[in-house]
Amino acid sequence: QVAQALESFIKGKTLSYLHNKESRSGIPIRLIVPREQRITPDMLATAFVKNTTGKTIPLSRLVKVVKGERSQPILHQDMERVVYVGGELNDSAPVYAVLAMEKALDGMAVSDNSYSEKMANNIILTTTNLGFVPVKPYTVDGYKLHWSGELRLTLDAFRDMGIALGLSLLIIYLLLVGYYQSFTVPLLVMSSVPLAMIGVFPAHCLLDITFSAASMVGVIALAGIVVRNSLLIVDFIRELRAQGIAHEQAAQEAGALRLRPILLTTLAIALGTAIMVPDPVFGGLAISLIAGSMSSALFTVFVVPLLYQSLDKETILQEVT
Repeated sequence: QVAQALESFIKGKTLSYLHNKESRSGIPIRLIVPREQRITPDMLATAFVKNTTGKTIPLSRLVKVVKGERSQPILHQDMERVVYVGGELNDSAPVYAVLAMEKALDGMAVSDNSYSEKMANNIILTTTNLGFVPVKPYTVDGYKLHWSGELRLTLDAFRDMGIALGLSLLIIYLLLVGYYQSFTVPLLVMSSVPLAMIGVFPAHCLLDITFSAASMVGVIALAGIVVRNSLLIVDFIRELRAQGIAHEQAAQEAGALRLRPILLTTLAIALGTAIMVPDPVFGGLAISLIAGSMSSALFTVFVVPLLYQSLDKETILQEVT
């Protein structure tokens, strides 16, 4: 009972929890002595416990205050002293909060009582490890803020998926080169990929959804899906050209006649992934697929025929015999 009274007196006591929509877990409602009123041994006389008869007794009669020293842990990493600072966000991804703190903390002057007054004014806080390649400081002069934790995992994930996206685009290009026997036509077909990106990022912004690793997975999948839209148009143009139809007329008819199958494909993607939009984990993937396929369908039917008309006929056209 004495230990419980001391704990409540020094650390405070949790009375209940406040639950609201903005916090992930309940916010504790604590009864505690204000910080500006430092707890001293003399204040123990104001804390009481009850004995078996129900009589209140001040804690100062039951405990003896003995002053002592307690050793504090000294943490090291890579032979340097470190202090770990962590936090958890409710409504934002860690990367946005870290970028804001990076801007405010990098280059900030730091005061240190262990240095002389002249040297203390020249101490600058520097930040590190905020790139796609992990950095390990070999020496620490003064103070350094080394970003790590969930942010480091996020950066590594985006780096690896960016490499995967580049490799997937390269494989698609090589397959198209083998299919068309040309190095120029595949570039025209793959123009639908950047057209799809026009819808991905604005959709995340408008819906206030963080561009996450799942969103990046959706972009990688989208790269293979939207290329099909260009394939439909380019192949149809080549078929019309083989029938003797003029170059400009073939491009115009291909964009108009292939609009329906492209829209049906886009509608199937949107309806199939719409159920994942509210999901906190896979919502970004669904947004990337839906918005990217819609923007690709909207722009591809206009941009690809125009690009096809603008290119040199002798360079990209191979008549089907």
